[in-house]
Amino acid sequence: MKKYEYFDHTADMGLRIYGPSLAGLFENAGCALFDVLTDTGRVKPLQRRRFRLQRDTVEELLVEWLGCLLYDFDARRILFSRFTVETIDGLSLAASAYGEKFQPGCHELKTAVKAVTYHGLSIRQEKGLWQATVVLDV
Repeated sequence: MKKYEYFDHTADMGLRIYGPSLAGLFENAGCALFDVLTDTGRVKPLQRRRFRLQRDTVEELLVEWLGCLLYDFDARRILFSRFTVETIDGLSLAASAYGEKFQPGCHELKTAVKAVTYHGLSIRQEKGLWQATVVLDV
């Protein structure tokens, strides 16, 4: 099963993210975001960052999750390559992201992501598979 795919979106970047569970969907969403930013195969999981988030809907929770990961990159220059969701119930999330500080010469930045948007945002479960659509402002 593929974790995610890109789709064309005017002036932005669209992602279709898949997961065997809601937790898997959120983990794959983290992978998709950082694969847009850099070659995650070169990012070592040396540091752990824990997240505890709560929102009114699962869609808002996904945007908050990706937004927090993006903030850590923008503010702290941390690149993540591995994601683990410990608990998720649709409205709250406890998760960890693993990575390391951005190092010029070691890590190459690919696409600048400004924000995670609500445009076209959706999450659904179909035939036992979770799927999300997310648009990134690049």
